[in-house]
Amino acid sequence: MTADTGPLPDGFVGVEGGPPPGDGLAADGAGTDACAPGPALLARVDPARMLADMKFLVGLGERMSHASQQKAAAYIKSELSKLAGVTVQEQGYTFKGLPYVNLEATVAGRELPDEVVMAGAHYDAMSENPAVAPGADDNASGTASVLEFARALSGCKPRRSVKLVFFSNEDVGLVGSQQYVASIKGSLPTNKLVGFIAVDMVAYGPDTEDLDLASRPPFKAFVDATAAAVEKHTSLPVKKLISDHCG
Repeated sequence: MTADTGPLPDGFVGVEGGPPPGDGLAADGAGTDACAPGPALLARVDPARMLADMKFLVGLGERMSHASQQKAAAYIKSELSKLAGVTVQEQGYTFKGLPYVNLEATVAGRELPDEVVMAGAHYDAMSENPAVAPGADDNASGTASVLEFARALSGCKPRRSVKLVFFSNEDVGLVGSQQYVASIKGSLPTNKLVGFIAVDMVAYGPDTEDLDLASRPPFKAFVDATAAAVEKHTSLPVKKLISDHCG
């Protein structure tokens, strides 16, 4: 998810004048080859850990209720708290009289710390049957992916700061993400937000499926750079969707 220079509905972040110059990627590492983009950094991604995350989230049975979302948030926060160099903040809000949280994990940048690359996923799930909403694909898959991003970046110092956000109550009307956007409007200048990657339903297709990168025209350079990185470091086919209707 990225934004353009015009007014956007609630839940979206605008960027005045477009993104900062450069590809915006949180690229090179912090004096260690393991943090530089490439095979060593990718080797930090552990499928077994991601599967364990998926099993926990799906094992809750549903992630629509307040109680189950609290359990999911506690698990994510616990896993993030184990990571070196990752700062975790809770953003609390009230919805229908009950307290919920979004979680934000930050890896501080070393050269351009005030510029931010973001990615996020929602950890709630919905179903026509509220008692059974395990949400394996939508969106335990995205949550596990973003959590693993944080683990892979643990101990690293990218050029720009990286923020990884876990949203609650997304499937009931973007409630969590709207709350988060409202909370950062005064602290993150819009021209410092390089780009946001929404990680949603990444386990939907078979392993022959391509990766769709959808964005609005002002962020084409960010999409191009992201696609180039994916194509360079993985064998995953990439499909770019650039349209004013994205988002």
